[in-house]
Amino acid sequence: MGTTHGLDDSRLALAVALAREGGRLAVAAQGRVAVAWKGPDDGMTAVDTAIQSRIVNEIGNAFPGDGMLAEEEPHARMADREFVWVIDPLDGTNNFALGVPCFVVSIGILRAGFAYAGVVHDPNTGFTCWARRGRGAFAGERHLALPGQQLTEASNVAVRVPLEPRLKPLAYEWLERHKLRGFGSVALHLAYASIGALDVVVDHKAALWDLAAGATLLLEAGGAITDPLGRPLFPVDPAAYRRGPVPFVAGNAIAHAEAVTRCRVLLAAGDGRA
Repeated sequence: MGTTHGLDDSRLALAVALAREGGRLAVAAQGRVAVAWKGPDDGMTAVDTAIQSRIVNEIGNAFPGDGMLAEEEPHARMADREFVWVIDPLDGTNNFALGVPCFVVSIGILRAGFAYAGVVHDPNTGFTCWARRGRGAFAGERHLALPGQQLTEASNVAVRVPLEPRLKPLAYEWLERHKLRGFGSVALHLAYASIGALDVVVDHKAALWDLAAGATLLLEAGGAITDPLGRPLFPVDPAAYRRGPVPFVAGNAIAHAEAVTRCRVLLAAGDGRA
């Protein structure tokens, strides 16, 4: 991987290598593993846990003083440390379980609670994005510089379904005005937003490990990610995180601002909760 494109950072270089290794394991195993359902839309396989175990062990060996928070390991390990790795070994497990080749390995790194570095790797296509705070975001050899642009009839938007009841009017408006895209992976949505393929992403039920890497990509590419009222998501306290939802609006800076303005109106008309 060399020392270019931000990969001279040893943590990020390891994250990219582990994401690619995890992706190879996932592709090799698809269609040959049983699925356990933690909830109606929350599948888990032995592949998730195997990839996570490999990633966690390698991080522990390389950076024994770092903390970790991972989807299939709900209790944080040393999550009060300066550096905390936030790991989703297979984001898009439902797609994986159904045989749909649309899933990623997502590894984010927080520093003092702020988005510091991350990688999102899709092993089905080879699409890989990574970023480090202050060093920029990259998709392969491409340095990402996301222009701000208003929502138009040509815009692509993503909204989690089933819909958040108070934001149904927004989703219905977007269905009439824009092109709806959904890939079944929060991390992939954010990676696509960082390259400008999605103009806005609205998600009311994401987990911290879904978005830690993707948020870094988007911010370093020049985009924006906040809660639906426009409040910053970071810093977060990974040691206090208890698997709860982290609602967010993300996208290029101008489209994000438009979406947040509309969300504020709709949420104010509801019960006031974000």
